[in-house]
Amino acid sequence: MMPGRRGRPDVEAELLALTRTNIEGTLVVISAIIIFCGSVWMLAGSVFGTWMGYLVSATAFFAFMLILSALWVLGAPGTPKYLGPKGDLPAWVPLAAGQELTSSTAPFVEEYPADPWKAPKAVGLAEESEPATLAFQEFLAEEATAELEASRIEGEVEPAEFRIEGLRFSMLEDRPVAMARGFATGGGPEVLVFGYKDPGNEPLPSYLFLVGSIIGFVAHLPFLDRAERKRKDVLTGGDQPPFRGPA
Repeated sequence: MMPGRRGRPDVEAELLALTRTNIEGTLVVISAIIIFCGSVWMLAGSVFGTWMGYLVSATAFFAFMLILSALWVLGAPGTPKYLGPKGDLPAWVPLAAGQELTSSTAPFVEEYPADPWKAPKAVGLAEESEPATLAFQEFLAEEATAELEASRIEGEVEPAEFRIEGLRFSMLEDRPVAMARGFATGGGPEVLVFGYKDPGNEPLPSYLFLVGSIIGFVAHLPFLDRAERKRKDVLTGGDQPPFRGPA
């Protein structure tokens, strides 16, 4: 018996909404840069000139970003790390499902549910029970939906139509792995599901911002120093460059 099915969503409408969201988000970011950074550049340029104004505003911007990204990377008393842009968060990744599972890299898969598989509380992973269960449900739903598409049957299976039982955890090269039994609530064979927890890369954007800020600050600082020396020479009696129109 197949799990319950519902009609397929309007894929074109979803793609259109996603595209519109991306376009609007991009325009907002560009507008923010033009309004906030551009206005500072215009004010500085009206006082120091176009080039000097750019160097002052750009150096100040990269200095501010250097401090902010350093807080993201290092944290501060009372402030945790990685509060800025985040990379891939830790998540459970299902690998396989079937009535019988074997693996050359994890041969203990065949020992489920016996040792080394343990209950969540026994290995201190009780908080991972819900995320692993949801990941397994989504994986089984995707597999069932793919089978429907292969059979040219319209419909999509919901994760809630699958039940996960007997969840057990173990370790594989210092990485948590999980295994459980799953079956469709509407009827069908019971299958085994196996997956691992991907640690993700949450701090990556913070480090990229820090490196980019350092490069930008270091690249602009010598030009700002050179421009300031020329400006100082002019103010203290040096030759002023020829007038070429308003800044």
